[in-house]
Amino acid sequence: MEGSQTQLTQAETWGIASTCAQLNVPTAEAAKIGLVALEGLFQEVGIDFTAFCCPDTPNAQQQADLNRIKNNQSATEERVDRLVAALSDFAQKHIAAGITQPVLQLKLSGAEIMEPSVLAEDNPMMGLRGVSRYLHPAWREIFALQCRIVKRLRHVTGDLPLAIVVPFIRTYSDAASVHDLLAEHGLFRGKSGLQVYFMCDLPANALMADKFLHYFDGMVVDMPQLASFTLATDPDNQALDYAVHDHDAVLFQAQHALKMSRAVSKPCTLLISESVRQSAKCQRWLQERDVSRLLQG
Repeated sequence: MEGSQTQLTQAETWGIASTCAQLNVPTAEAAKIGLVALEGLFQEVGIDFTAFCCPDTPNAQQQADLNRIKNNQSATEERVDRLVAALSDFAQKHIAAGITQPVLQLKLSGAEIMEPSVLAEDNPMMGLRGVSRYLHPAWREIFALQCRIVKRLRHVTGDLPLAIVVPFIRTYSDAASVHDLLAEHGLFRGKSGLQVYFMCDLPANALMADKFLHYFDGMVVDMPQLASFTLATDPDNQALDYAVHDHDAVLFQAQHALKMSRAVSKPCTLLISESVRQSAKCQRWLQERDVSRLLQG
């Protein structure tokens, strides 16, 4: 989100919770965490993606994983209950800290690159991610599980006003489709305070932010991801040492996204990397645009 503060040193920096341990913090610390990533929580409580995601023709190991899950539903439910309890406690800390609209921002899985054993792709960085993944039969169960977790969380907290954050919205069709998918699982945008944001991961999202915002209640600009796709760089490739985080093309797109969100009075949070925090150019850029809330990735 944005505010009127002009000094980056005075900015309120939000963090990202990706494990249950990060949710188990004092109220004052919890107030500094603005986004909760479900994929990290799944790993910690022992919910295995590979057991839920299976191609149309599973191999022997994948079929065995599926059978294990089906035959051990109680263990899965116990892990889901543990995850919901952790999120509920964390939400109460946010409420105690005065954060109410929304109390939580929950980022769905779907942007991470999965193991080839789940579904081999020639180029996973540009493959089934986000909504295209949710629409694929191999990922149907894990998407349904995430929806079930959100529904149960809202049930135990009395329809907690929260925002679902959806990664990799490539097209307007994706934007419309994800609302249909959520509705199929009983999650209706606008019902009892439920909001839906999108992750601005791609140049298309930033350049056409006004159009994408038409479908959503707000957005989170993922500057590291935006930089990777703008300049075709892989952050894990040590042979590529470009300073992509402060490239003019990346900052131009982020600026445009901020401008469009302000024009329609919808919240926009910037997700930044440590490189951005340490860049004098990026600090000046943030100061000039009065950005007062950041997500630290």
